[in-house]
Amino acid sequence: MFRTRLGIALLALCSRLMAASGNFHFGKVKFEPVDTFAYQIDTKDPGKPMTVVVLTSFKIDKPAAIEAIDPAGNIIGQTGEKGSAVIVRLVAPDKCGLSGYLAPTAKQIDLGESFTAKTTVSNATRISGECATTKPEKMFDDAYDFRLPYDVALTPIVKPTPVPADGGDPGKAYVALVKAIQSSDWNVAHLHLSKEQMPDPKPKAGDLKNYFEGLALNYPKTAKVTAGLMKGNFANIEIHGTDHDGKKIKGYVAMKKVSGQWAVLDQSLYFEQ
Repeated sequence: MFRTRLGIALLALCSRLMAASGNFHFGKVKFEPVDTFAYQIDTKDPGKPMTVVVLTSFKIDKPAAIEAIDPAGNIIGQTGEKGSAVIVRLVAPDKCGLSGYLAPTAKQIDLGESFTAKTTVSNATRISGECATTKPEKMFDDAYDFRLPYDVALTPIVKPTPVPADGGDPGKAYVALVKAIQSSDWNVAHLHLSKEQMPDPKPKAGDLKNYFEGLALNYPKTAKVTAGLMKGNFANIEIHGTDHDGKKIKGYVAMKKVSGQWAVLDQSLYFEQ
């Protein structure tokens, strides 16, 4: 009799633990969250920050997320080719929104802010509750439903600061890189390029021209920094300029200070409308 009761008790406990793990389904992607990261972001009301909870199908590199200017964006960058990350926005004690990135199908999603939230603990150090659909939903051809419980400490995040009007050190480094690419100046360019764009070894004198001509296709011909944010060794700057055909462009550049020099991590350039 004792063993029977113990077995029933263990089965009930396991059922509760399985239920607490949560689940997410969108189209062909299904996963049970294995890691959670929560923090607060500013809203239009300085006295009412919004809590953000990120749930993932992989182990989060939390120090990297803390160091980043955009923690959620950094975690999405950690998804690689197989991971998935969903971002719960607690817009009210009983309402939540959800967005995310699903690497298996290469889909970035935002499902709005009309889902049901159940908040059990909400203070300056912890958030506990659940964000869930009340019934299966559909977005175009993809059916989705989820139940995402969380009980996690809020991680303090240092806020980034605006760059100076001239772009500060990261902005100056990017403008110097653009000029160096146009003039085929290896000595300056190699200080500010990402590792992926740095040939090893250095191209021979006869190949440098072709190397810079190829590089110039992916960088502005002229650039001016108009805004940006800095945090520690990271910076995100906004630029306006022209491309190699003289067309007006704008873009966003992520930079990191490496060995005392600001180098490009990534950039997205667009034609100005």
